[in-house]
Amino acid sequence: MQKTERVLLIGVGDNKRKRWEIIQSLEELANLTRTAGGEVVDSCIQMLKRYNPSTLIGRGKTVELSHLVKKFNIDLLIFDTELTGAQIRNIEDITGTRIIDRTTLILDIFAKHARTKEAKLQVELAQLEYRLSRLVGLGLELSRLGGGIGTRGPGEKKLEVDRRLIKERISFLKRELAKIECSKEVQRKRRQDFFKICVVGYTNAGKSSLVNALTRANLMTSEQLFSTLDSNTSILFIEPNHKVLLSDTVGFLKDLPHNLIASFHATLAEVRDANLLIHIVDGSDENVELKINTVEEVLREIKAEDKPVLLVFNKIDRLLPPQIERLKAKFPNALFISAKERIGIKELKEHLKNCFISRSNVE
Repeated sequence: MQKTERVLLIGVGDNKRKRWEIIQSLEELANLTRTAGGEVVDSCIQMLKRYNPSTLIGRGKTVELSHLVKKFNIDLLIFDTELTGAQIRNIEDITGTRIIDRTTLILDIFAKHARTKEAKLQVELAQLEYRLSRLVGLGLELSRLGGGIGTRGPGEKKLEVDRRLIKERISFLKRELAKIECSKEVQRKRRQDFFKICVVGYTNAGKSSLVNALTRANLMTSEQLFSTLDSNTSILFIEPNHKVLLSDTVGFLKDLPHNLIASFHATLAEVRDANLLIHIVDGSDENVELKINTVEEVLREIKAEDKPVLLVFNKIDRLLPPQIERLKAKFPNALFISAKERIGIKELKEHLKNCFISRSNVE
């Protein structure tokens, strides 16, 4: 059994990025690390007027990290900022320990949770494209990534091939995903006569729990981030005898890697094809507005920003009445529920029924 890796997190910012933003980002990075199976030992922040092109944080700070690595027996350093291949190599040479960045960590979690053929192909494509862009500096030393967080997905043998073979593998993956997308497009055409609702939201907001509460589905739910990578479609019955399609899909995240969004093009097509989006938000989260803005940014990136959206705050069972009232005052058109405790589900179903009837009357 592989031992749990001891991890030190590093946040980096310049004058444009406030320290509190870095602290919040590091808290999320810690959650991501735990989801990947690592033990967060500590974190540190380095504020810079300008980044060092060689080591990002400067040689002096890098040497300081090497002392922390030895003092706390650190196995892995995770940077909250994207690193180049050369920066990774240089920092590793000084600290004597393995380095990954936030994007690599996210891709690793996706690889850990990928269960279907489509999800595995999508994640491998994103990983190879990201690593291909970082071969300069890493060279063919990728074989040193032979185990631990940041190495899941493409196996070690796949990582030891040269640039040409990686490009060939990327082309193959794109062809395979294109076949799957064609198949999904046929399925979507068959569903054209149905009213389609898609649940979107920040990762761990409760999308699968909401689908379970609204339908007879029994989707897996988890406190882990990105537990759902595939789009799951269930039938939602609208009284008296109507059926609509309800789908959930992959959760969104701040700074979600662009190549990951591109790789999940077929999965996210469910969002673009929907008649209504339910934007579910974790009402108990301290950074509610930041999470809402992040989801809206991703919707813009996938060209789904013009879809009708119903804002739904989840997990209100964790809130005190004054907290709920403040959210209602700020978001007067939103609905408030607890999918887990089934609070507000009846009201949500009634609202969805009205949306369906309104759409039917228009047509």
